[in-house]
Amino acid sequence: MELHGLTVEQKLSWERDGYLVLEDFLAPEEVSFHNERLDHAFEVWESKGGHNPASGQLNHVQQVCGIIEYDDAFLELMEHPRMMSIMRDLLGHSFVMIDNDGLIKPPQKESHTGWHRDTGNLLYINEKKIPFMAKVFYFLSDVKYDGGCLAFLPGSVHMPNEILPKVAKQEDMPGHVRMSVKRGTAVIFNGYTYHSALNNFTEETRRSVIYNYAPSFLRTWPGYEPSDTLKTKAHTNLRKMLLGMLPWTDDPQAFQEPAAVPAETGKY
Repeated sequence: MELHGLTVEQKLSWERDGYLVLEDFLAPEEVSFHNERLDHAFEVWESKGGHNPASGQLNHVQQVCGIIEYDDAFLELMEHPRMMSIMRDLLGHSFVMIDNDGLIKPPQKESHTGWHRDTGNLLYINEKKIPFMAKVFYFLSDVKYDGGCLAFLPGSVHMPNEILPKVAKQEDMPGHVRMSVKRGTAVIFNGYTYHSALNNFTEETRRSVIYNYAPSFLRTWPGYEPSDTLKTKAHTNLRKMLLGMLPWTDDPQAFQEPAAVPAETGKY
């Protein structure tokens, strides 16, 4: 098994459970930097009218859909080298970013969703089962046990819909695991994994940035298509591929290219 970013144990855990938790993925200084840029992105978003596409709008949270449009820090985080290596292990050499968000979950707020899958599709390529989508959460704050955790039902990636448990309250799901994590943690999950956001019963705010990756024959979700301005910043084949500018690309050399030259922080 040739792996680029995961250990064999991590890959087996992913295949068994349908998710991975990577502590200390972002260093403390990176967390502080991205928290600052998240606040800036919200300021820019509000100055432009605070509009989100209907396909992405959620209740009970503060949200910037398409956050890579509002601050170059998040455009660069989209192509984090270590995460790109991990995505190669999960999706292959060709994938696209189909949606991305900045998300703030205020204190004492109900959940914005119940238990669900992000996709009902199962996918095989060259007789190999791969995710229809793989979503990454970068947590920029500590998340307490009752702090509105992202939660999973381990192994549900192998369960048909008819045997998935149904509950009236999110927290009553039998066997669920809560992402009560430290700031800087990255959590990745298969879109077919049964999951939920739980209620935030604390006085703490949950802060995260989310990227959703999928095989390159899929297209960016409606409302998240990259702007012409963003496309002018696609100086590498990797970034072009992630923005859907080179569909059907399957070129491992793209991952060895020099990173795109960072633009001046905060430009949009």
